[in-house]
Amino acid sequence: MPLVGGGGAGNTAGSNPSSIGTSLNYIGNNCHAESGAFEASQSEQTMFNFTTGSEHIVATLTMTAPISFTVANIDEGVIRGYRLKFNSQIVGLYKADSQQEDMPTMIEAQILIPPFTAVVLTCIDATADAEYLGTANITGRVYA
Repeated sequence: MPLVGGGGAGNTAGSNPSSIGTSLNYIGNNCHAESGAFEASQSEQTMFNFTTGSEHIVATLTMTAPISFTVANIDEGVIRGYRLKFNSQIVGLYKADSQQEDMPTMIEAQILIPPFTAVVLTCIDATADAEYLGTANITGRVYA
């Protein structure tokens, strides 16, 4: 049985099964989060900020470096760093680069999120440019 307002499998109170934002969404025994597009910024931005309930989650975290989706600038890009925290402790640091062709533009990380964990994913970019957009998403399986 899901915990009302914040955990367990199934659609819990406050979940948003079809939208983007900082929260984790539940559909049955699956979960997902989509950050939406974040502009390249030299200020730290919060892409995800949620707390799990009594379940643990086995998931894939996918992060993409910002690109400009225009013909004129599709060959250019931005370097983006990501910081993943569980309960205020850094558990992952990642870098995606759409600026150089010798670095990955997309990073996939397999993660295990324990029960009752505050999860925060932030990003920061080497340059600021509103024309360049990057995303992050989580897709996973929920285990009670």
